[in-house]
Amino acid sequence: MGKFKPYSRRELRRRRASWLRRNPVVVALIVVGIVVLLSITSVVVVTTMTGASKWYLLGVVHAGVVAAGLHLLYSVFLALDREALWHIRGAWGEENTRSELQRAKRRRLVWGWVDSITLQAGDLDHVVVTRRGGLVALDSKWRNEVTANDTVAMARAAHKAKARAEGLARTLLKSERGARHRAKLDSLTVTPVVVLWGAAQRTLPNGAVIDGVTFVAGRQLVPLLRGLEGDAVPRDAARDALERLRRFRETAWQDA
Repeated sequence: MGKFKPYSRRELRRRRASWLRRNPVVVALIVVGIVVLLSITSVVVVTTMTGASKWYLLGVVHAGVVAAGLHLLYSVFLALDREALWHIRGAWGEENTRSELQRAKRRRLVWGWVDSITLQAGDLDHVVVTRRGGLVALDSKWRNEVTANDTVAMARAAHKAKARAEGLARTLLKSERGARHRAKLDSLTVTPVVVLWGAAQRTLPNGAVIDGVTFVAGRQLVPLLRGLEGDAVPRDAARDALERLRRFRETAWQDA
């Protein structure tokens, strides 16, 4: 995926940078604590040990102190920013879905996909070009539990993702004279799917459909893609679509 990080990773990084700017006192205290510990451990190691091994130990101790300090700083950020954990879970969900899509591609179920497409109306987690099943707009979610209201909200978000993907397909893949494969893609159906990760996926009924949106446990995504029946996508058309989607993503990323 290169530099194109999931939306949740990007938002987490933005929130972390903003939190650091707003909390200079906390950051300063932790940095001072790290410096003090480094000084104390340096004195102890240098004065109590002899031989070349003390320098090796000193390096290990310094690395451990710095790592512990940075971990403490990150833990404080997570404790004080309640939305940060939501974005961490969202990133886990998108990254796990990407791993399943890699499995699907090895099994020749999909031609490929494009992650993290930024639009004015919102992001698309994954737009998948299948071999037989048109386009699939995947919305990755991480949930430890799911309520009825949460399910309705996820289905509504998936419908919005479908509309965005359809609009993107009409814009980028519109037919042109002499481009028959693009004309075929222009009319492909877009299937909205919510991929659920976390503890809640264990309670998800197999093949659950809510408000026309398919909900699937993360580990069942590959079987779902295998069972899709619909428009066959020619290889040349798929390559053209994926290239156009990648170029659009790069332009949108730069604009953002």
